[in-house]
Amino acid sequence: MTVKEFEHKIRTFTHRLSTGTIIVGLSGGADSVALLVSLSAVGYKCVAAHCNFMLRGTESERDMAHSEKIARSFGTDYVSIRFDVPEYMKSHKCSLETACRDLRYRWFEELRHTYDAQYIAVGHHREDNNETFFLNLLRGSGIRGLKGMRPINGNVIRPLLDFTREEIEHYLEDKGISYITDSSNLVADVARNKIRNHIMPEIRKYFPNSDNAIASTISNLYSTECFVNEMMHSEKQLWVMDEKINLSGIIQNRESADFIIFELLNEKGFNRYQCADIVRCVRSGSTGKIFTNIDGKAYCLDRGFFFPMNESDNDFSFIAEILNKTDFTPGKDKFIEFFDSSVLDGTPLTVRKWKIGDRMKPFGMKKGSRLISDIMKDAGYSLVDKDNTRLLVKGDEILWIIGLRRSAAYPVSEKSKQVVRISAVSKLPCP
Repeated sequence: MTVKEFEHKIRTFTHRLSTGTIIVGLSGGADSVALLVSLSAVGYKCVAAHCNFMLRGTESERDMAHSEKIARSFGTDYVSIRFDVPEYMKSHKCSLETACRDLRYRWFEELRHTYDAQYIAVGHHREDNNETFFLNLLRGSGIRGLKGMRPINGNVIRPLLDFTREEIEHYLEDKGISYITDSSNLVADVARNKIRNHIMPEIRKYFPNSDNAIASTISNLYSTECFVNEMMHSEKQLWVMDEKINLSGIIQNRESADFIIFELLNEKGFNRYQCADIVRCVRSGSTGKIFTNIDGKAYCLDRGFFFPMNESDNDFSFIAEILNKTDFTPGKDKFIEFFDSSVLDGTPLTVRKWKIGDRMKPFGMKKGSRLISDIMKDAGYSLVDKDNTRLLVKGDEILWIIGLRRSAAYPVSEKSKQVVRISAVSKLPCP
């Protein structure tokens, strides 16, 4: 491929982009140098951004110096930053690769806003994408991971994704531009390098056209994912309502139930292993189990339905109205209860969640008291119903299991001169 052909492909790629400044990730290696040079050649204003992760001593400083030299030689704005990667790994409990990626893209995004740039350009090429395919394949990924990186993903662009490493190096050689080699890429100490330095060379030895075949597979999988996304929209309309997912219905009616459930739950922060466990519980008839997603949010599996647990203590408010005894007429609304007006004396009324060990003497019970949990159990409350249940209390005394049963305290009697009508106002679906 000639220089003219190389830059023509870059120009064709940029026809899909809006004009403006581009932040270019510049490591000093062949890929990023070719990216900066070719984008500049087709007329884009670039800002070269170099990340020094300070992991390779003098070699890291060499890379920084070379990156600045390249950027200056093309009259490109140049910015650099040093990162404390070990500290980030420790504070965020992540791998080296994840730490470097997070730090790099976070900084690039800051630069994008600083320079009012539209895009962040990174130098991934075809072999990088093929390595990503194998990494995700060996991790047990679905279509989303196997489809690899996209040329345009939001504000991140990869103009070199259709180029081979060899084409990129020939382009720089023909232009007479030097680049550096990161020695860490030659050491098989991380998964990607093992694939790059050992697995892929062996595959190419026996399957010379393997890179083209893998790239074609990645393209096919992207089209497949687009189709799946369209179908998943229809599935959501069938099985999801008000954040409640009918897992039992999916399993009974879809041969692809495992896949559909993974797609629905993965976007809520559950990994493949958790999804498989949830499916096993549904199939076995388990109910009342709690699962926590990556963000720590709790979800409940209740009789085949899966939905988020309520986490607030303040989902009920109440309105107290004083009535004359002559205006008192008991009703059947389970969210309205009546008490003697003395209930308003002294300690104020509040609403709170029920707790393990809470007890109450129900209205009509002659002696003793009962556990709130037993009263709810007798009423057939599910785990989610119990989580949504609130109590009206006066200090330590429980007056009312809202929506279920009141206590024997402060009854309306013949001696009552005034009556308090208390209406509970719910902000969530109540049992």
